[in-house]
Formats: sequence, structure tokens, C-alpha cells
Amino acid sequence: MRARELAKCCDFTLIRPGVTARDLAVHCATAARLHVASVVVPPAMVGAAAGLLGGGDVKVGTVVGYPFGTDETTAKTAMACAAVAAGARELDVVMNVAALRSGRPDVARRDLVAVVEAARAATSARVMVRAVVEAPLLGARLLARACGVVGQSGADFAMTATGLSGPARPQDVEGMRDALPVEVGVIAAGGVDDIEGAIVMLDAGARRIATNAAPVMLDTLMGVAA
Repeated sequence: MRARELAKCCDFTLIRPGVTARDLAVHCATAARLHVASVVVPPAMVGAAAGLLGGGDVKVGTVVGYPFGTDETTAKTAMACAAVAAGARELDVVMNVAALRSGRPDVARRDLVAVVEAARAATSARVMVRAVVEAPLLGARLLARACGVVGQSGADFAMTATGLSGPARPQDVEGMRDALPVEVGVIAAGGVDDIEGAIVMLDAGARRIATNAAPVMLDTLMGVAA
């Protein structure tokens, strides 16, 4: 696989405690150099990231309802609208998996639909919503149900997990790809930190890889010394 092809499959993540302005500047400069698909930054840093990346080909993304997805729907819609107003064009929205696992998929669906609709109404620009389903917490039946919720919500992607419940697994990606409408993409997130792992996920059906290891993978492909 060519570096440019893999770059456009990579969401370069910066979601961790204690991120500084300097961390953000380096992250965005690296993202611009590598021409990744997007950066995913803390909500309070969306505006700064948009300023650093303005005019380029790297989208700015952030998280909504992270990490558990159990915020009130009104809070999640407000987070989404604030992120869009600050310049985010991709939103990783954590599904209310607790409701799904409690036998209330209708609650999870209404919550996700509300966030999707609020984000789209907040701007005339294209906003991509990526629903995080926490696949490692779900068996095959519940994972298929989660994908059904995503498909009904109008979201653009389903993401395997936040990374906190376990690493991305190819069998989850395959199951999600089979259960989702064809127009909804799959993002593998969590533990994908080398080229071989990325290729496994893409071969399993992922369209994007969310990773903090994009520079290592892409510089390796380009033959850049560490």
C-alpha cells in the first residue's frame, strides 16, 4: 500500500489527558505534512486546530459524549453544535451503549438521531458523524443491533470503540461491515499501531483507521528515518 493511500484512511488522534497547545501545534503540523484524512482533538482545542489546519486537506474532528456516551441527549447535542461552530467537520459520537445493553435500543437510537440532526443543522458545511459502538462490549447479536441503530440514525460511519473497552478486532469490523448499510463506513479504532494491523483492518472492511501512530506507519512507508 502506498503512503498517500494509507494516509487518507487515517484519523490521527490526540485524545488523552494533559494535551498542551504545543502538543496540538506539533500534531497538526504532522497531520498536514502527512496529509491524513483528519485529526481528532479534544473539544476545547477544535478552534485552534481549525486555525492551524485552515485551507488544507486535513479535516478537524473531535469527540462528543466521550468516553461513555451516557450524557443527557441535550448535553450531547450542545457539544456537537459547539464543536461544529468552532470548526469541527467530523464528530465521533459515543453511542449510549448502556441503553443498548439494557434492552433499550430505542433510547440509543433517539439519542444518536438527535445529535446527527443537530450537527447537520448547525452549519451548511458537510459534517460527518461517526457513531462509536464499543464493539468489545457487545456480542454478535448486540453488535448487529448497534449497527442497525447507526444505520437508522443517518450517521456516516460506525466506529468500533473508544479504545477504552478493548482494541479493534477484525472480526468486529467484518461483522459491522456485514450489518451496516453499504453507504455507512466502518472505522477501526483502538490498538492499530502498525502497518500490518492497519492493512488487516482495511482488508476486513474498514474504510478508516483511528490511530495515534499514523506518523510511525506513514513515515515507515515513505522510508523516513525515525
